[in-house]
Order: sequence, then C-alpha cells, then structure tokens
Amino acid sequence: MNVLILFIGVIISLTYLMSFVWEMKQEKKRKEKELFDDKNYYKRNLLPKPKKHYQKRIKNYDWKK
Repeated sequence: MNVLILFIGVIISLTYLMSFVWEMKQEKKRKEKELFDDKNYYKRNLLPKPKKHYQKRIKNYDWKK
C-alpha cells in the first residue's frame, strides 16, 4: 500500500514538473515570436529619443553683419 501511494505521488510530481517545463518553453517561443513580429514594430522599439544639448541651441547662420 505504501509503495502504491509513493508511486502515485511520483507520477503527480513528474506530471507537474513536465507541465511547468512545457509552459516555460511555450512562453519563450511566444516572446521570440513577439520580437520577430513586424506588426507593432514602431510602437515597441522606436520611442522618441530625447534631444541632446547641442541639438537644442538655435542655429543662427546669418554671419553677414
């Protein structure tokens, strides 16, 4: 009887671990697919970049005085 309970526990534990590993693999595939998906590329990757200090100054090219 004790061997049967131990065997059932091992089966349940292995099933849980296998499903956990499978779910992690599926999540990894989902992330990779999302990275290679071109559908929302601009929304994901091209955020406006802040201007640097030298780009903020007003350019005055009127040198003839």
